[in-house]
Amino acid sequence: MKSHLKVKLFSLTHEMTYIRRQEEKWKNKARAARKKQKEHVGYQDKINYHMDNFWSQHWHRQELKYHARHTLLAHGCMKGTPYQKMEVICYGPLKGYGSMEPMWDEVSAMVERFSKGEPNQQEINQRAAEWIADAKAWYEGNEARIKHMRKLMEIKRSSAEWIAEREARKERDAKWYAVVRNKNYPEI
Repeated sequence: MKSHLKVKLFSLTHEMTYIRRQEEKWKNKARAARKKQKEHVGYQDKINYHMDNFWSQHWHRQELKYHARHTLLAHGCMKGTPYQKMEVICYGPLKGYGSMEPMWDEVSAMVERFSKGEPNQQEINQRAAEWIADAKAWYEGNEARIKHMRKLMEIKRSSAEWIAEREARKERDAKWYAVVRNKNYPEI
């Protein structure tokens, strides 16, 4: 069943690639409609339609990244590849804004799901539990990650300014989500 997990990983990566191409297509169509809107009236519906498609594809691809990461970790766990070789430094969704710890329960559930047909299922689950325990310990004590995080914190002026930036980022993201929900898209 490990091969099924490999197929899932392969299909996720190719789906994300295809979606990225579709995002570009819809973005370009929205740009073209905006240019035509300056010359003619009545293109706002087309612009909204193109932007709806763009943002729908974009958020779907972001979600697939999350699933692909956990699928890759589960596949590495079943293969026996140590976590420290898989993710030396783990960046979060945005590079430079800290790291995001994997959802270990999701990795464990995926290993359990894809090891059901194996003759030594209990052994695989036991090795997976040990792998996850080792991975958690390494993640917490990873010198490279900790050094990188300290460097990021030094770059940030002070903790108060950093918190203010984080709050501003949250407000900006909330505005974007409201824009997506209300379909009042800004120009790209």
